Amino acid sequence: MHLKSDTLLKRGEYRIIETLGRGGFGITYLAEQVNLHRKVCIKEFFPKDYFKRDEDSVSISLLSESFKENMSRFKAKFVKEAQTIATLNHANIIPIHDVFEENGTAYYVMDYIEGESLSERVKRGGAMSERDAVAYIRQVASALGYIHARQIMHLDVKPGNIMVREEDRRAILIDFGLSKHYDATSGEATSTTPVGVSHGYAPMEQYQDGGVSTFSPETDIYSLGATLYFLVTGNVPPQTTVVAEQGLPNIEGLSSNIRKAIEISMSYWRKDRPHTIKEFLAMLDGDEAIVMVLADESEKTKIVTPQPKPQPRVEQPQPKTPIEPAPKPKRSRGWVWLLGLLLIGGGVRFIFGDNNTESEALPEENVESEVLPETSTPYQVGDLYNENGKQGVVFEVTADGRHGKIVSLDEAQLAWDSRVEWSDSEQDFINGTEIGANDMSDGKANTDMIMQRGDSDQYPAFVWCRDKGEDWYLPAKDELEAIYNTSAINSTLAEYGAQHTVGWYWSSTEYEDEPEFCAWLVHMYDGSTYNLGKYGSLYVRAVSAF
Repeated sequence: MHLKSDTLLKRGEYRIIETLGRGGFGITYLAEQVNLHRKVCIKEFFPKDYFKRDEDSVSISLLSESFKENMSRFKAKFVKEAQTIATLNHANIIPIHDVFEENGTAYYVMDYIEGESLSERVKRGGAMSERDAVAYIRQVASALGYIHARQIMHLDVKPGNIMVREEDRRAILIDFGLSKHYDATSGEATSTTPVGVSHGYAPMEQYQDGGVSTFSPETDIYSLGATLYFLVTGNVPPQTTVVAEQGLPNIEGLSSNIRKAIEISMSYWRKDRPHTIKEFLAMLDGDEAIVMVLADESEKTKIVTPQPKPQPRVEQPQPKTPIEPAPKPKRSRGWVWLLGLLLIGGGVRFIFGDNNTESEALPEENVESEVLPETSTPYQVGDLYNENGKQGVVFEVTADGRHGKIVSLDEAQLAWDSRVEWSDSEQDFINGTEIGANDMSDGKANTDMIMQRGDSDQYPAFVWCRDKGEDWYLPAKDELEAIYNTSAINSTLAEYGAQHTVGWYWSSTEYEDEPEFCAWLVHMYDGSTYNLGKYGSLYVRAVSAF
């Protein structure tokens, strides 16, 4: 049922070498990317219980037409999830380079990793030392923390899906075929990909219909704890019901912090597990307690604040949270208010972040005369800004660092104009709207132009930025390029769990030559700019002056 050796895909761009393995939802192949003379892995969407492939054919077909609707939807989700994963940029996550459809199915192309899985390594050499096992688990935890910050769950963490690259012994998390992407606001799944079960590594909710319908990092954390159990004992963990009834065998000789991390991570109820990767790692270190909720409370996912540590560690400062970064030390602002009173007396208006939402908008010709609240300390590019009710990372400074621009810690995936549609039959855009926002360096001017329109609610990218406050806006092309071109900015974003998604970002600037259907984009991987029709949902960051 698998593709034969030397089968060509995507008009000869890829050549199948051999089959590496098959699961319930697909087949993985070793292949050659012909033009680049390099090995790659290709995953083929092929749910074995629903499709068949004749021996002399490369195409697949349904076993029954009754499966058509569901399989069409699952294939679309397979492609969508591959596209989402391709935007990830983490040293411990398999990179995806390409996704395409042919032969009645879909494929995605990823790195080929020379090495062996953790499963293969333990089967070959037996249980690992605690030191080696924890080192690998930390790398996998870093990958999970990264995707969880983007509302993505892997849902199939296990030793067989963690490759150890031979050249540098780095652990790489692979096989996102069952991953789900969740809406950042509601936490509900945006993917209907069927959930698989890896016995011993899957918690109880993965056996239940709809058990992982909302975003719940605890599900991946159970699997991570089960993987740690396998590494240090050499045994596949018992199924979750057995663990709940009889406990875990073969853990008596383990260090207390490792034993505790495994036992609590593999708790039957989600509410009893660590709720974040940060909590899991703290427990693994044995330096932070986890607050449990009562056993008779709802199983609904809870985010619980850890108890304070009696003796904080000093070797490595804990990373700041993206929600409430530690502010810079505040200085007395009495002189700021005095200056404010003087300026108000002179008829000059102040803008204090989100506090002026009920004030009248400045006339367009007076934009240059705006006076911003003075910062308490000078800033440099790459600093975290957390004053005047705003947070962001500084990407431009003026007035000796006391004024400049910041980019938001958060981002969204939104459309340019909600009315723009794509017609497959006509291969053309329909219902496009020209907006004339052509200022290459002033996104505020572009955003103001849109928000003053009677149909501004149709532009979700602009609205999302302005909803953060009257002085937030969708960056112009030049501003977005400046954000990309300074590595210190992304380093600070990463420190706060808000690293740029490796993908295309909307700028507020319309492409001048074809303003009716095109807008500028900047790619947060190589800094390239491109004008593209205003369709689909791309990534958005907001910008504000300080």
